[in-house]
Amino acid sequence: MPAPSKSQVNKAGRTLRHWLRGDETPVAEVAIAWKVMLAHRAIHQYPLGKATMGLRSVVKTESCAVEVSQRLKRVPTILDKLIREPTLPLASMQDVGGCRAVLADISEVRRVQKRLARNRPPVRVSDYIEEPRESGYRGVHVIVQYDSRMIEVQLRTTVMHQWAITVERLSGRLHVDLKSSEGPSEVLALLGLISEAMADEEEGKTVTQSTLDEMAQLRAAALPFLAGGPT
Repeated sequence: MPAPSKSQVNKAGRTLRHWLRGDETPVAEVAIAWKVMLAHRAIHQYPLGKATMGLRSVVKTESCAVEVSQRLKRVPTILDKLIREPTLPLASMQDVGGCRAVLADISEVRRVQKRLARNRPPVRVSDYIEEPRESGYRGVHVIVQYDSRMIEVQLRTTVMHQWAITVERLSGRLHVDLKSSEGPSEVLALLGLISEAMADEEEGKTVTQSTLDEMAQLRAAALPFLAGGPT
């Protein structure tokens, strides 16, 4: 279908949100909303490709050995976000298209971040290195605009990426979004402390024995969930 308008996209988001909540929603309206949502997702593919090429060019200019990847947000993840953020209009969801650079260290992240800003002024920057998420997630998210579409550029170090990938896999096992601080408090506490310890090591600090002792206690408490127990 042709590219839907902003009002059509937001209407589709409201319809899908009602449907997901179990509200009585006409089947025909849900079908239309589904098509609009898929069309809205698809039109991010071309600007996403341009953003990814721009990111590759930046990291090459900065002489960084880097892993660059891109993705369109999966449909189940879009639907989950509609429920998790009930006031967010679908057309304002700025991470439908996203690309990522995994860099060697924080200094490379800052260099790439600065050059990105010079090349294309960001719409918004979320610095989760300076202020990590409650879950312990760290990285820098830069929202840039390509062809009137918002694309999210994520910058992480290898250490940050290893933590995030581990959490994503564990989230899949437990069927919760741990990165958004959902799930067993025992697991969240352990992941948060692990993130702090990894950050200290990345900055050249020594992880204290008290931190290691606390980590062992938290791991014991989280073990029933990590082993596939109740959530």
